[in-house]
Amino acid sequence: MKKILLCAVIAVSLSVTGKLFAQPPGNAEQRAKMQQMMKQYLKDSVMLSDAMVDSVMAIKMEFQPQMRTIFMDQSLSEVEKQSKIAEVMAQVKAREIAAGLTEEQAIKIETHEKEVRAEMRNRMNNGNG
Repeated sequence: MKKILLCAVIAVSLSVTGKLFAQPPGNAEQRAKMQQMMKQYLKDSVMLSDAMVDSVMAIKMEFQPQMRTIFMDQSLSEVEKQSKIAEVMAQVKAREIAAGLTEEQAIKIETHEKEVRAEMRNRMNNGNG
């Protein structure tokens, strides 16, 4: 009986802890949706194979924390943020080319990402995001 009670307490504790540390569902859903849209873009517009799509997405996920840190840094001006983001994007592009993308494919992806970021920035500035 004590084992069952102990297991129940542990299960409830893990459940509550997981919910406390989980990100809000909207953010996770939105992130998953954005990743799916990017994968589809890479397949349809850039004409990458599934393996290359996975490689590009892995590279992007590797650099995402750096991008987020720059974006969230309140001590940086917008110009400084854009400069630092450009530096990280250059590193991403170099890694993508090393992984097998052509220069044209890497530029196409970079241009698309800049457009998406500009659209998101506009939405945030207009109070819709």
